[in-house]
Amino acid sequence: HMFDSDVYEIIVCGKVRDGDNRVVTVQDGDVNDKKVVIVDDLVQTGGTLYECGAKLLDLGAASVSAFVAHGVFPREAWKRFARGGDRDVFDTFYVTNSIPTTTDKLPSNDVFEVIDLTE
Repeated sequence: HMFDSDVYEIIVCGKVRDGDNRVVTVQDGDVNDKKVVIVDDLVQTGGTLYECGAKLLDLGAASVSAFVAHGVFPREAWKRFARGGDRDVFDTFYVTNSIPTTTDKLPSNDVFEVIDLTE
């Protein structure tokens, strides 16, 4: 099972908004020297996802990737996560092709790996 605690350690992050600022904390688990995958249902501009990834790296994660079921990415917000973008913190950014008008635009040979739901 994907979330079997005997196979994978579960790390729980939380977010609190203070006005326009996001404060991300690790509420449970130790990320030090771990390969971490953040799992989320959807991403739009990705501010919280980025803050979480950056925080996990700051706390000593060996690497951080993201899995998002639905990549909305309004106004091509995905470009910020691409290599060289200002939110380039993920080793791999997995996203399903549930919104093909977005995923068809994602560059190959970059951080993004599109998971085809039709296969």
